[in-house]
Amino acid sequence: MKVNYKRKKDVKFVNPYTFVPVSKKEPVKRSTLEPAESGKLHTGVLRCRLYVRTPLGIPDAEREKTDGSGHKKYPFFSYEENGKPVPVIPGSSLRGSIRSVFETAADSCFSTLRENTGLSRRVDNRKAYKPGILKWEKEGWHLYQAERYLLAVKPEEDDRKRSYTEYRELPADAYVHMIRREDGRRAAMNREREELRFGDLVEFQPYTQGNGVYKKNGFQVWKGVARSVRKKQEGTGHPAGREYGLVYIGETFAKKKHGESIFVMGKEVKELTAGQVKKAYEGLLESLEIYRNPAVNRSEGHSGYKDFEHAKKERGIPVWYSAEEKKLSLASIGRTFYNTSLNELAGERKPCINRKKLCEACTLFGMAGEESLGSRIRITDAKAQEGYQLRWETLKILGQPRYSYLPFYAKSASGIPNSYDDPMVEIAGRKFYWHNMEAAKDSRIYAAGEKNQMNNTLELVMPGAEFSFEVYYDGITQEQLQKLMWCIHFGENKKDGNLCGRLGHGKPLGLGSVKMVIEEKEERIFEEGVYRWEREVSLGEGAEPELKNKKELKRVMDFRGPGGKIPIQYPYICDEYGKELSESGKNENARHVWYLKNKESKREKDDPSELLPDIMAKNQTLHPYQKMQGNSQYNNYGNNGLKRR
Repeated sequence: MKVNYKRKKDVKFVNPYTFVPVSKKEPVKRSTLEPAESGKLHTGVLRCRLYVRTPLGIPDAEREKTDGSGHKKYPFFSYEENGKPVPVIPGSSLRGSIRSVFETAADSCFSTLRENTGLSRRVDNRKAYKPGILKWEKEGWHLYQAERYLLAVKPEEDDRKRSYTEYRELPADAYVHMIRREDGRRAAMNREREELRFGDLVEFQPYTQGNGVYKKNGFQVWKGVARSVRKKQEGTGHPAGREYGLVYIGETFAKKKHGESIFVMGKEVKELTAGQVKKAYEGLLESLEIYRNPAVNRSEGHSGYKDFEHAKKERGIPVWYSAEEKKLSLASIGRTFYNTSLNELAGERKPCINRKKLCEACTLFGMAGEESLGSRIRITDAKAQEGYQLRWETLKILGQPRYSYLPFYAKSASGIPNSYDDPMVEIAGRKFYWHNMEAAKDSRIYAAGEKNQMNNTLELVMPGAEFSFEVYYDGITQEQLQKLMWCIHFGENKKDGNLCGRLGHGKPLGLGSVKMVIEEKEERIFEEGVYRWEREVSLGEGAEPELKNKKELKRVMDFRGPGGKIPIQYPYICDEYGKELSESGKNENARHVWYLKNKESKREKDDPSELLPDIMAKNQTLHPYQKMQGNSQYNNYGNNGLKRR
């Protein structure tokens, strides 16, 4: 069933996140760390109180529980006190939140950026990769072309309720059965009950029906069908009338699969140099890590290509390649990496690595690098005060970062960027989540109706709770102290202020809005050879320090949110009648459809792709897509193809 969609312009929503812009070309203020800075230095403590505005979740990973369906449950992080647990916010969580704000406000480096962080994307359907074989020869990887033969699979359903296509007029010995081991690894089993794994060398009889070429949209997919497949024995040579190649077993997906494959090696791919093949292989390994990360890859039944290492030890690795893009993938329309890393796009904001060039944030909070630097700030755990309430809630499914979705995550002077490899492209900026004040009183904003492997159940501290903590500082300047205090209370040091921070789990769902205030400042003063403590209470906002991104932070930290009563939620699809569809439903109802439809190149002039609005834009709204009535049937198969039963 082909499904058509249209943008529903009479319905609005606000995306949960936005970006404080950065420019990779604009310099970062960096200075040399001096042993003794000029002027008076300050040492003391800020005694703070934190007020919970929307439900707060700090999962205690060590006490995680998993039920039989794989659904995870986490209590709130706590300490034992007088025989009962007391909710606690770890100082590391507070420190991370405050430092993130400081780095943004002072336009400092991206301190958490790992070296050589790649950016991946899914291959465009219109630019599907070609089959190939990657072999290790003479201390280096070599890439070969391959012809692909269909390994037909009996259409019985496996344990994940996935089904294969059955074709007309194929002999019985052209079919294999799929099996799944306890660890999730999938393999084919032939009529002799040999287990055929990804990367195994097999021999087979090529079989054709009619002209024997399966085509789709005019392009060859298979050269023919593999019949009488069996493992190739050492020393048996090349039997007449038979071919040999490597077994390729892909991953399952929601619709019927045409079948698995056998790759027969051809000529070496000369368009790629040895260095380019090596770099493409490194990108392939990064893609493999993503496929194996359950927090990112949530496709039901996906094994994460468990036999990749098996193939690597055998005769070669069946892969897919693009000579034009100089990349490898584990599927024809799979995941691959851009040539440009996130570190290169960060430009001037790469993490500090030595004391000779320190950004403002690293000077205050410390850094790790060629010469590590200790922090001048220490933040204690925040302990809950009397009167807090706890409640268990099963949360809605949280989306994962879609770095590959350039209309949201990138910008370019030339319009919508096509690739991170475009020399004019820049990252959108530093990511922040809008506050959603409705989550304080309406659990439907964040709570799910059912438990599954894709969501979690958390113990939440409810609005109205209070926590206390301290921030100790040692040998910092007056300017640094003013900026630190501003990044705690945002220039609004009062309990009922509207400028709030974010903490914990579930920020896209409106959780974790907190207001932090400084109730007391106490400094150690050294005069005439004697130390004394000077205490200051009933603090006001203090002097407004010079900070580059102050107005952007005040915009996103406003608890009242960006759009009044317009719902804040991820992009979504609705049915023919305008009802929002569930993410856990059919593939055609899933959230990713919105991103695909919004990015389509063929668009009407009055309906351009929607970009993520600038953080300072008054109008932050986007629109859902709606299924159209009267969708028609369509056929996946082009001319000259094998016919389904």
